[in-house]
This record gives sequence, C-alpha cells and structure tokens, in this order.
Amino acid sequence: MSKVDISLTIGGPQGGGIDTSSNMVSRAFAYAGYNVFSVREYHSNIKGRHSYTHMRVKQERPRSLRYPLDVLVALDSDTIFEHIEDVGENTKIIYDSSFEGSELSKARMITNDTAGRIRKTLEANGYSPDVTGSIKYMKDRGGIPIAIPFSKIVTSVVKEGTPSRYYNTLGSAITLAISGIDREFAEKAIRIIFASKEKVVPSNIDVVGAAYEFVEENKLNGIHLEKRESKERLLITGNDGSAIGKIMGGLRFQTYYPITPASDESTIIEEHENIKWLSEEHSKLAKGGIVVVQTEDELAAITMAIGAALTGVRSSTATSGPGFSLMAEAISFAGMDEVPLVVTLYQRGGPSTGLPTRNGQSDLLFALNTGHGEFPRIVLSSGDVEECVYDAIKALNYAQRYQLPVIHLIDKNLANTLDMVPNIDVDKVGVQNGVRVEENADFKRYSLDNEDGVSPMGVFGKNIFWMTGDEHDEQGHVTEDTEIRDRMMEKRFKKIKTAEKEIPLEERVELLGSKDADVTFVTWGSQKGPILDVIDDLAEEGIKANLLYLKMFEPFPTNFVRDVLTKARRVVNVESNMLGQASRVIEQHTGFEIKDSILKYNGRHMTEDEILRAVKNLIGAKEHMVVLQNGA
Repeated sequence: MSKVDISLTIGGPQGGGIDTSSNMVSRAFAYAGYNVFSVREYHSNIKGRHSYTHMRVKQERPRSLRYPLDVLVALDSDTIFEHIEDVGENTKIIYDSSFEGSELSKARMITNDTAGRIRKTLEANGYSPDVTGSIKYMKDRGGIPIAIPFSKIVTSVVKEGTPSRYYNTLGSAITLAISGIDREFAEKAIRIIFASKEKVVPSNIDVVGAAYEFVEENKLNGIHLEKRESKERLLITGNDGSAIGKIMGGLRFQTYYPITPASDESTIIEEHENIKWLSEEHSKLAKGGIVVVQTEDELAAITMAIGAALTGVRSSTATSGPGFSLMAEAISFAGMDEVPLVVTLYQRGGPSTGLPTRNGQSDLLFALNTGHGEFPRIVLSSGDVEECVYDAIKALNYAQRYQLPVIHLIDKNLANTLDMVPNIDVDKVGVQNGVRVEENADFKRYSLDNEDGVSPMGVFGKNIFWMTGDEHDEQGHVTEDTEIRDRMMEKRFKKIKTAEKEIPLEERVELLGSKDADVTFVTWGSQKGPILDVIDDLAEEGIKANLLYLKMFEPFPTNFVRDVLTKARRVVNVESNMLGQASRVIEQHTGFEIKDSILKYNGRHMTEDEILRAVKNLIGAKEHMVVLQNGA
C-alpha cells in the first residue's frame, strides 16, 4: 500500500457550515486510524465572505500543510475562484454542478481587489472570468473537475426543510467516499457532531448514504484507504490546548474581553472547567471551580486579573494585539507590585485592527517591551498544539515561582490549528506553588532579604501589606529614597537571573536535527512543524539541515544561541512578520546578524512547499530574503 498523504481544502461562505464540514471530515479520517492536521482560515466579517479549512491527512502525525491540493471541495462558487492557484496534477475539484456559468462579476462576497486579481489571472491566460473558465483553467493545470448535482442528491432523501442546509454534509461525505473512507466512519462523525441535535441526525445520515451511493454508481472512488488501528488521541486546537493547560495548571480566575482569536480560550474554559480530571490532585482542585469573567473592556480584564492574583489564586487573562495595547499600563503595575499573572497573547495581523482573523507574529518586540519603565517579565512562545497545553501550565508555574507577569505568545495560525495530540501526561508538568508565609505581624511583602529576588507572598486578609504603583519599601509604603529605590530595582531584576538558572535550557530553546548541518533554520511559533518537514525534504536531496527553535525570549538563552549560530554554516531565519523580529532579538543578545530570511506577512499560514522553494533560492544565492505569498 502506498504512503497516504492527502492535502485537501473545504471552502464556502463564512457562517455556512465550514467548521461542521471540516469537523466531519477530520473526525472520519481519525476514526479510520489516520492522523489529521488542519488550519482554519476565515474572513473578518461575521457572515458571507470566503472561509476555508486547509487539511492534511497522513499515516504518521502531520506537522504542516502543503500545496498543491489533492482535493478541493467548493461549497460555493466563490471557493472555485479563490483557489484557482491551489490545484495541480490530479487535484480532484468537487463542486455543485449548478455553479457552472456563475460569473466572477456577480460574486458579491469577493472583495473588488481580490476579484480584480483573479480576473487578471484568468483573462491573461485566455480564460473567461466565470466558473466555467476557472474550472477549465484548473483542468489545464492537471485538475480533475467532479461536478455533483447537490440539490438532486439531497432532495432524493430529504423531503422536508431546506435542501441547502445539508450541502456541507453532502460535500464532506462525497470527499470521504472519494478518498476511500468507510461509510461507517462518516456516520459515526455525524452522530458525534450532531449529538446535541438528535432530530437532525437521521436526515444527515441519509445524506451521507446518498453521497456514498452516488460516488459508487459513478465510479468516483478510485482508492480505498486501509482501515487502521485507531488509538485514543485528542483532536484539539491551540485554543483548546491552552485552555486545557490552564485548567490542569490550577487556574482559578480568568478574564477576557471578546477579541479574535483569543476569546475561544475563555469560552472553552467556561464550558469545560469540570473537564475530566486526570489526577487526584486535579480532582481536589475541581472543587473550587474556575471563575471566568467577560469584562467591559481590556482595562477591566487585566486589572481584575491582577486583583485576583493578589489574593493568592492562579489568575490569567487572554487577549490579542489591540487588547494587549490597552493592558500595557496595568502590566507595568503588575511588574512593580510583583504580581504572579499570566497574559496569553494571541498574535494576529496588525497594526491597529489590521487583519483581525489572520495570522501574525508581529507582537514579539511589543511583548518584550510593553509597559513603561523597567521591570522583569517572562516571555515564552508555543510552536504546536501539544506545546500549548504544557506551556500554559508552565506559564502559571513561572508566575507563581517568580512573582512577575508571564506573557505566553500563541500565533493565530496555531490558535486555529487542529491537531491530533496523544493523551496528556499529567505527571509531565505538575502544579508548582510559589513561596508563602503564614500569618506574621512583621510581614514584609517586598522583603529585600533574599538571594533570588523572590519575596514570600502572604495570606490575603491575614498578613498586612500595602500595594501601590509607586516605588515602595519592604512593606509597600511609598518611598522615593534613593537607596531603597536602587535596592528594589535590583531585587526585582534578580528574578530573571534566578529564572535563567532554574528553568531548564530545553524549556527555552532546542536544536532539532543534525548538529552537523549545511543549513540552520531559526524560528519560533507555528513555523516549527513546516520547517521540520522541510528538513526531511532536504535530507532526501542530500542537504543536511537543522532547526534552532526558540521557545523563551526572556530570559533569553544567549550562550546556547550564540554557540549554535557561530558554528553554523548558513543560517536562515523564518518568521511571520516583516521585520524579522526574532532575528533582531538574537542580534541584540548575541551580536550575531542573520543575513538570510524567509518571511510572510500576508496573514496566511506557511506551508511546507513554499518554505522548501524559498530555502532552495537562498541556497542558490539568488537572494537573501524571500517573502512568501501563498494563501487565499
């Protein structure tokens, strides 16, 4: 049996059931024993404009996405226009036959600039600017159009209601049938997805049956995927992962003001605070529950979280760029008052409102420097869904141990990445508490009598201390004494030195791959997976490569990074921003200037194929910077 590696996209109107379709397809593949990896791309308007899920299915666990597609499922005509460049040899293009003849000029949900670009491509190559011309364009590129009479199939089994409500189920079932997935897995996915809407399950099952019969009658199922052993795994997103990690990490108070893509984390915590507890420790924690508060704005969110943290509970907030901007002053307060607080910062395309539902990694420098004045903070980043779980726990532990703000960076791409994660190992990261004191009449909250810079926290309501945004003495009283000011500043910054000594190097940076490499990639965040796949691709061509993967930017692993880069033969920085922000941080700490970069800032996810092409251009010395542009 040949190796399974299927790349597919399901596209349609925002709010038109794309999530349901992709959920059905991914679950069915998973039930059949295959591994699924996908990213959801969606427009920032509430309903109507183009949305799609880009998915990859493999026998082994996928780490990235790629083009060209093997299957394109168009649930509206806009999808055909938007993805004309994503097809290649033998790409199956599944679409409703009623779309034929639809004109680009009447595609009212495609913005004028995008429509103009698509029209220019079609007309320049001699094709008419309509679905018929687009299908011919894709066919001439090697695509295989498969026109499906959606209405006829649905109405043959569903006699009541609106047929179009079942089109997403039909499109998904056709995809699974053509891909060779047994019908039982498609039906199982339907029962799970519509578990809370039992009345619609039978009709959707009927549509699945009709789809499979149509594929069989028309001999469209050219392949049959072998049924594999299905192991117990979690099918979760980065948002899910961070929420699960916070719950497991003993979170007790979470605030948020609705903002994309951060809001999902808080709503997940709210829905699943009594998630299946995985240890005796967590069963005890479950008795307390978690308070989740949707506040009136981000100022309230951060200050409420600070107030909760001061009582001794594990507290956090989650936001994205614009909200994080509003939190800057309060984060500075948390730095001055040594508040153990976690801020999960979901990065998206800026500046200002920017690309509110698109990917970005342009908040790194802001996270490292947010807030006025100088104060210590820990800044860490996750690179895959599994890391989101464990990093969320670590962030809460870091905040408690070092009593400072911890900023956890998760890019939008990762937030909306669906991955199959092995069952979580509860013992891998435990709940670690900070230093506490019992009731003490002479309690000094900001005691200077410590070597590591970490003063013990008291018991709220028992130990008396003062909190202020001003400089203060050991009990918290306002002071401007020069000696105390110097000692307090030095005391606070001791924490970073302590963290640098205590936090294992592997939690801050990793060198993945051969130490003897022709090319050393440098990255952080969600590029981790695609680059690891590119390293394998290069190895097949006789080119050795490795990855310097950055996880923590403060405290920065200076010596290790400098040692790796100064010994590297060729260094290529890969980031989803315009300035190469991580490379700037590296140069600031090590003095090493990275000259070659692969950057992407159009808001779409990076794919394996485009990074591979870019690095080959760099190796060929054709250029020193490649800007990637894939994505609808």
